[in-house]
Amino acid sequence: MLSTTSQLMEYSIATEYLMNNMGYLVVAGGLSYNIPQLFKLKSESGYMIRAGIMSAASLAIIPTAMILPESYPMGLKLIGWGCSFIAGMLFATYGARKLQAKFSLFFSKFTVKNNIRKGSKTDIRYMAKELPAIPQYNPLKYINLKKGIFVGLDEQVKPIYLKNLEDWYKKHFLIVGATRSGKGVAMQYLGIQSLMLGEKVVFLDPKGDKYMPHIFKAQCNDLGVPYHYIDLTQDIPQINLIADFNSRDLKNCLVEAFSQREMGSESDVYRKNEQEFLENLAKFIFEQNQSVNSATTGEAINGSNYFANDGDRINNNRKSLADICKDYDIERYADKYKSSVSDLNKLLNVAAINAANGKSLSELLAGGGCIYIVGDLLDETMKKIQRFIFCRIVQLARNHANGVFDTNSNSMLLDSVNQNGANSNMNDNNHNEERNITVFADELVAHICRFVAESYTVTLGWNLKIVSAIQDLKLLRGAPADLDPEYLKGAVFGNSQNKLFYRADDIDTADFLSDMTGRIQIEEEQKLVTRNSLNSEKLDKQTRLIQSERNYFDRNMILNLKQFEAVFCSSLPYRKTIASLCKTSPVKVTSEVNGKQLIKPESKDNSENHLENNTHDYATNERYAESPESQVFLNGWQKELAKHRALIDEITQSGQAKSAPQTNLAIADNQQTKFASQEQQQTKTNQKTNIDNLNGEYHANQYSESQSESANNNAARNSQNQKASTAKSDYLF
Repeated sequence: MLSTTSQLMEYSIATEYLMNNMGYLVVAGGLSYNIPQLFKLKSESGYMIRAGIMSAASLAIIPTAMILPESYPMGLKLIGWGCSFIAGMLFATYGARKLQAKFSLFFSKFTVKNNIRKGSKTDIRYMAKELPAIPQYNPLKYINLKKGIFVGLDEQVKPIYLKNLEDWYKKHFLIVGATRSGKGVAMQYLGIQSLMLGEKVVFLDPKGDKYMPHIFKAQCNDLGVPYHYIDLTQDIPQINLIADFNSRDLKNCLVEAFSQREMGSESDVYRKNEQEFLENLAKFIFEQNQSVNSATTGEAINGSNYFANDGDRINNNRKSLADICKDYDIERYADKYKSSVSDLNKLLNVAAINAANGKSLSELLAGGGCIYIVGDLLDETMKKIQRFIFCRIVQLARNHANGVFDTNSNSMLLDSVNQNGANSNMNDNNHNEERNITVFADELVAHICRFVAESYTVTLGWNLKIVSAIQDLKLLRGAPADLDPEYLKGAVFGNSQNKLFYRADDIDTADFLSDMTGRIQIEEEQKLVTRNSLNSEKLDKQTRLIQSERNYFDRNMILNLKQFEAVFCSSLPYRKTIASLCKTSPVKVTSEVNGKQLIKPESKDNSENHLENNTHDYATNERYAESPESQVFLNGWQKELAKHRALIDEITQSGQAKSAPQTNLAIADNQQTKFASQEQQQTKTNQKTNIDNLNGEYHANQYSESQSESANNNAARNSQNQKASTAKSDYLF
């Protein structure tokens, strides 16, 4: 009861104060409400709101009136009201300039947008919404050749396959991205699948990847195919760079490696002279190789210098580039052909390519499997060798597709017999079979030459596919001097139908890649903004949608791709879009496999072992004298002999007989006579060997004596051929 009475007393006192000061409140409210009208603000939409705020602020006089006693004069009460009114005006001004815009932006976030909107432009600050994160995975789990070639996982974590194998066989593959963005990761499992398809894989690595050789070695071991590792930077003889060439192809490789193609400038006069020198050198090298092949052909009939068990030829009589250039004495041309001689001298100092007994690129490629070649991105000499090798691989693919052989006629006859002793018809079918080759060229600029760039449009017809990787467009300017960067960009990008774009750090590259992903329709939003009397802006309720376009993956997306994330771009009929987000992931490397063991040229001891094995195989075959191999060889020489005799008859009738055909005829007659005598001797040896060697053994002493005699005959023939060839090979100099 007492509490209720006290509350009533308090309310009555407050009511009394309000009643006593009602006049002040009316005046304050009236003034606050009509002040905006005095400044002609009545037409604005915020007029009522601001007037109400001012009026509410003016009510601050109530506590003033309640605190001040009634005996206070009117002036003090008006001063108190004035202070409260000014505070209300300041608050109203702040609300009109700041709070109103913030409230407008806050409420715009709750706007429900219509579903008919097609999209909008991207914002670099909010790229997480545009590029969803895709977790890491094991790519080997998704490799299934029945479904196609695995490329990666899309934004919905579903695998991307090239379902039609023609999309892999008949399309070049281009990978673009900055350093450490993941280009090598894609090459890992693309190379694995290429080997699984039975393709011949050549990997050109100018940087020396840490994991790639081990991955390819492990896959080759699993498939049971050869693996050859060549490191051009090692001072160890490994391959014979100039073996198994014809003069035209060798000249072209040297010209491309040394960048001596015409450029349409005044310096072309000197370039043509350099080309003439390289052409003459190539002819000399071809003659030297041809003489070696001719010298070993007779022994090949006996089996003493035939193919090894793995189908590789014994290369004891070959010469390296350094040996042949020494015989040619290139230093005498140093004053006249400074550029070519200087480049040749640099190549002569690279031990890796000057293994006289080493295998040629042709032999390595014919063996199948994987050839992994390591170079150097910063060494100009290594770049020349890398260009030479790339050019040679393209030539081999072209020659095989066109049925052209790079060695002389003797080697062609030897090649007509395969390593299993099959007949010539079967081997001819093998030559006609398609041989798919995939070249992985990391840092393409370090390997590219004008010949390869021009071949981009036709190599697919030769069953040669190029999987190349570059960092950005500006690095294409580092191509050889005789290759226009714009032409190279058009050749590579225009002929690579499958593309994988990783993060780009260069703006021009990002824009170029973005343009290749295609255009999409979007609805660009335009909002109206109004301004009040206090110069403050706020969003209007009305919004306009204008139809516009942007790249499917624009510059912001390309610049913000995370590591191992890429954009796969390819026009495929079974995919809805030309481009899609693609997540790649590295292949795990096993420590048990060492993929960096260098290829070793055949030593003399290894060659003797091969010779023993081959002699044993043929000596224990009692039907060797009547075997298809010997018949094929004999028939081949008979055909060659008939051709030479016809040529002699034709020249004799015209009265223009020369010594060269007679020499060729004499050589052919001698070879046929030698063949017949060797056949008789081999038949006797076979009969005796079959009786004495029932367990497959042979008389080592008898074999070594025949070998030493054969070696002496070969040495004498090689000396005569070399002298004759050197005497004839000055070539206008």
